Amino acid sequence: MNEAIRVAMVSLGCARNLVDSEVLLGHAVEEGLQVVRDPEDADVVVVNTCGFIDSAKQESIDTILSVARLKKEGNLKGVIAVGCLAQRYGEELKQSIPELDAVFGISDYSGVPAVVRKIVNGTTRRFVATVDGGKPKSARTDQKRMLLTPKSFAYLRISEGCDHKCTFCAIPSMRGRNRSKPMDVLVEEAQILSAAGVKELVVVAEDSTAYGLDFARKRLLHELLAKVADTEGIEWVRLMYAYPHTVGNDLTTVLREHPKIVKYLDIPVQHISSPMLRAMKRGVDKDQVAGILWRLREEVPGIVVRSTFITGFPGETEKDFAELLQFVEEYRFERLGVFAYSREDGTPAHDLADQVPSEVAEERRMAIMKAQKKVMARFQKQFVGKTLRVLVDGTDAATKLVVGRTFADAPEVDCRVFLPTGSGQPGEFVDARITEAHDYELRGECVVRA
Repeated sequence: MNEAIRVAMVSLGCARNLVDSEVLLGHAVEEGLQVVRDPEDADVVVVNTCGFIDSAKQESIDTILSVARLKKEGNLKGVIAVGCLAQRYGEELKQSIPELDAVFGISDYSGVPAVVRKIVNGTTRRFVATVDGGKPKSARTDQKRMLLTPKSFAYLRISEGCDHKCTFCAIPSMRGRNRSKPMDVLVEEAQILSAAGVKELVVVAEDSTAYGLDFARKRLLHELLAKVADTEGIEWVRLMYAYPHTVGNDLTTVLREHPKIVKYLDIPVQHISSPMLRAMKRGVDKDQVAGILWRLREEVPGIVVRSTFITGFPGETEKDFAELLQFVEEYRFERLGVFAYSREDGTPAHDLADQVPSEVAEERRMAIMKAQKKVMARFQKQFVGKTLRVLVDGTDAATKLVVGRTFADAPEVDCRVFLPTGSGQPGEFVDARITEAHDYELRGECVVRA
């Protein structure tokens, strides 16, 4: 009996990319391939690349080259590149990295297992042209996946693509226009994930608040969230990537009133200065953005607001930056990410005048994060002495402590709670009394209810 062909996945980039990786592995298992964790144990390694910004592109290339060395040093027979970088620079990748055996653009990845077999069996030569990866994604593409997340949570991707024209962003050129998945399909997917033991659904999209516009000509995110949250077995639903000026009263109402939708919203605003928002083509000015953010505080009491900013966008003056820094100090975002501007090929901002030196952009990024650190410290300290509901994700490999999250923390990007060994299993909720607060973590002990 022949041994199964072994395939390993290295998934880079965002949560949407991770869902693609899970879908690809789902096809691999369905086709009889064996999924292994370590590339050194694989016959073929698939690298799901990110092509969003320069640092992500470089990480993708470095990862491909690192994996490719195993072809000389070990038993590895093939390396396949898929994902955003492959979609955006497929021809360049094949020409510049001869170690690659195949390059797939973004699709449903149903064609990958057949190519894996051909590579291992020696029945194919290195590809001359970019492979299309199989069929375009269908509404139910995401339903058969091999989850790569802990049992506690899974990502629910509600749409593909984006209709916005932000001048810094290459995503629409890679992933196309917004395409919402039907609501009944997403409810089915939530039920499938719940049956697998998942307790938290993290709702993701390039622009989650655009859900429904393409098929119903109106925003239906609030209806979708309520239906998904009503799924038996699902305890938390968390919303990511809301576009600022599209957060309406229907959405804030469901965030406030549905008991399973956590009071948390990721709303990337990118800047607060009106000249910068205009240059970025964000469709809003300072007063509108600030008004929306303050309205969130009023309409959803106790909400945790996460956002992201870009420093050093072309034309950003000291005055623009000072406005941003002041707003961060005033608004006190509970969670915040800051990125130095990355000049991306094919984006309108690439050719704008007044490019800000990269070292200045980085200095400004660090200044924002320094101010945010003080905000975070105050927010974290308020939890000390309180008992919080914590969802256990797993065990920290270094400390052997149990690791979980509160309602205030999205997986992989926010803070964590460390609890004593034996405090719970992945997917369990525990009540934890918080004993210590640090910049990006809390420590606590389990409380046994009478």
